[in-house]
Amino acid sequence: MLTPQQALQKYFGLNTFRPGQLEIIEHILAGKNTLATLPTGSGKSLTFQLPSFLLRSHGTTIIISPLLSLIRDQVQKLQQQGISACQIDSTLTTQERDHNLTELKSGNIQLLYTSPETLGNPQLLDILKAIDISLVAIDEAHCYSEWGHSFRPSYLSLPQLTRAIKPHAVLALTATATRKVASDIRKAFRIKTAQHISTSPRRDNLSYTIIPCEDKLRNDQLSNILATHKHLPAIVYAMRQEQCEEIAHHLSSTGLAAKSYHAGMSTQSRKTIQDDFLNDKTQVIVATIAFGMGVDKSNIRSIIHYHLPKSPEGWMQESGRAGRDGLPAHTYLLACGDDVIPLTNFIRARELEESSIKRLVQKLTSQGKTAVIEPYHTRVNLGMLTTTLDVLLAKLELLKISKYTHTTWRYIQMNVLYGKTFHLTDYPKKHHKAIEHIMQLGKIKQINPKNGKTYGERYDLHNAPADFGIPSEKLYQTLLEIKHSGECYMRFSGWQKHYKILKQLDAEQVNQLTANLYQYHQDQLTHDELRLKEVQRISTTRACIPVQFEKWFGIQKSDHTLQPCNNCSSCHGEKRPTKLQLRLTESKKLTSITDLQLEKIQEFLTKKKKYIHTPAQLTCILCGIGTPYIRHYRLHYHSIFASLESHPYDDIHPYSIALLSG
Repeated sequence: MLTPQQALQKYFGLNTFRPGQLEIIEHILAGKNTLATLPTGSGKSLTFQLPSFLLRSHGTTIIISPLLSLIRDQVQKLQQQGISACQIDSTLTTQERDHNLTELKSGNIQLLYTSPETLGNPQLLDILKAIDISLVAIDEAHCYSEWGHSFRPSYLSLPQLTRAIKPHAVLALTATATRKVASDIRKAFRIKTAQHISTSPRRDNLSYTIIPCEDKLRNDQLSNILATHKHLPAIVYAMRQEQCEEIAHHLSSTGLAAKSYHAGMSTQSRKTIQDDFLNDKTQVIVATIAFGMGVDKSNIRSIIHYHLPKSPEGWMQESGRAGRDGLPAHTYLLACGDDVIPLTNFIRARELEESSIKRLVQKLTSQGKTAVIEPYHTRVNLGMLTTTLDVLLAKLELLKISKYTHTTWRYIQMNVLYGKTFHLTDYPKKHHKAIEHIMQLGKIKQINPKNGKTYGERYDLHNAPADFGIPSEKLYQTLLEIKHSGECYMRFSGWQKHYKILKQLDAEQVNQLTANLYQYHQDQLTHDELRLKEVQRISTTRACIPVQFEKWFGIQKSDHTLQPCNNCSSCHGEKRPTKLQLRLTESKKLTSITDLQLEKIQEFLTKKKKYIHTPAQLTCILCGIGTPYIRHYRLHYHSIFASLESHPYDDIHPYSIALLSG
């Protein structure tokens, strides 16, 4: 067998390993489960791609990633190099999926890329159990820990699933992990402390610059940075979607090819913008923090945080998307104290009444041995943000109260595609009336008020037992078969998550569980506030910026760490104020609401009071926090939305109480 050094030269055309790579690879070859904490751009993919060649006789290497765009790009590159790689995830057609599963079953696949959600699919899992698996590599492993900065419930099942397929070794990969997060990962995947390979999060080719500034001067500072050609291509990170649009418009007016990118755009628009950026047709992307994850562009020369990041982890990870080609790159933070209030307000707006958590527990555990949760309506009815509901549901799984099993859709709209022939006889006879009824509804046209598009009438699958004597899930499976046939257009909506209830609870147990979850939720909010305070501290310290990151991540002092980088604005001797700057007129605590503001709020309450049930809801509207409830009832389109966003949540809340009780 080739040595790792020989394999590096043969398969990758490289002569030397980067820090940590060889040690990680040697652990994997020895069959040792390993945690690798390496900064973005340090070559994490090589640590599983190279062993896939050396362990080919041990079977297939599986790479688990939540980033579907990264999966697609890496698979395409490997295939172009003649390497037998494939993906199995939700982006494939039925034919593509079946082909890849057949190749996998036959042992023809060297590297399989999949997502955490797809790995648990019974069909895929049965195949993986039947073949040899050399390595399971788990990317973004910090998503497993509930104290990680981007915790994902879909990661919870990975320890059990990886053990079920019995790989030669497991490799958990992340760019950022505090001591607590690293401990959680090691415990879950049975990794010894000695098998945790961690290098400093700093990158020598990356310079950090903090620019204290007033809000009104940010656009000028941004324009000055991007006027220098060495700072292009660039990503500018902003707090909100509408701010992305405004900043991109400003940059375009200066002659830069700048585009905004955010979740409010259509999938096709986002794809076009991303492709233009990858192909250097666009110089600057102005985006919310989601952009950049999985974007394989090595020549990004600068990352600019237009607003304060929410956490040191996010700051590091987003900054690390620059200079992945190893050439000099730059990161800037336009540090303004005005950001602290809205960022703190977002944290405060996640606070819940204990009764909301109790209603969630009761809704889940009162349905019997199985339960169905509709995330959208649950968030609206209980006043929870998306991440809050996801985390609470995940916590119930960790406590072994419930176990997620699968997802379905509640509503279906169906039409036969033009030129296609659809035969009912191909499907169960007892389902024929139901299918005919759904198709008839599809011919009844209605207009979507949100976008003006015309759709057919949809059918509620919850009515299937009463209408046709068919269990909803049985009819749903038949409809999926019809969809996979390619003969009909299907439009599913009303996402549902299905759970198996592992433990029945009495009233006292429900109360105790609710109290525990409420305290856990409060602890999470406190932890997020601590992260934000650390961002503020780093923004005002005059000490070396990379050293501050190293301390946050628990890096131990050695010859190569906790030493000044001599490359950041602190090391260059640039003085910074010990407090972030605020707009003078808004630095004082809110003492009163103006007559005009009060008039607009009262006008709003006269028209919309039936939608406002709690002071927290009104406070979120005034602070500009678009909760699922507020967006569902389209309250964010009213002129008072965000009218007091520059003031702290805790200052607005007493006014909301008074306005609603008056």
